[in-house]
Amino acid sequence: MIATMTDFSAILSDAQAHHAAEVRCEFTPELSARMNDAALLEALIIGLPMAQGVQHRIVRSRGRGAVLTAKVRYRDAVRMLAGDRLTEEESAALEMARSIAVDFLPMAPQERFDSLYEWVCRHVRYAHTAPGQKGYERLVGASGALQDWQANCQGFADVMYLLCGLCGIECEYRCARGERRLHVWNAVCLNGEWREVDASKGARSSQLP
Repeated sequence: MIATMTDFSAILSDAQAHHAAEVRCEFTPELSARMNDAALLEALIIGLPMAQGVQHRIVRSRGRGAVLTAKVRYRDAVRMLAGDRLTEEESAALEMARSIAVDFLPMAPQERFDSLYEWVCRHVRYAHTAPGQKGYERLVGASGALQDWQANCQGFADVMYLLCGLCGIECEYRCARGERRLHVWNAVCLNGEWREVDASKGARSSQLP
């Protein structure tokens, strides 16, 4: 029974660490009363930055609090690096990423990262389509980005995560809710220091006429 958001965050962190496909949480009546469906979903997205999306169901029992069951879909690059049930298209994209990464491997870490970042910004075009519209699903992951050469911020972050993983560079996702939509970018560790990078912004700058 979860009584605090700290407890909730700990469960989410453990789920992410184990790439759990499903999360089930039972909240106390006191905590349930302060939360609604949107807040729970938001907490899941922010709490699981490696998750591309969640499908959730909340059941409330009078006097017993609420139970949340969420099925989590992890980002393409997370599954591709883990070799987790890849489709034929994802396997092809992974091989393409490996062929790209091999050129960067002989470089020193800083040069390696700078080169792969520049490569992504120059080869992948920024595109935005609203969720639910045609083509949206191909913009949000590394697989679509490497085959269609276009992505939204989620796709750029996913490509960076994949290439950094293949190049031995520690990389994480960062995400935050803006005024209109969720924005996703990366943080990389170079020479023992973490640095935030946003390839989607870099691509838009390099592709200006």
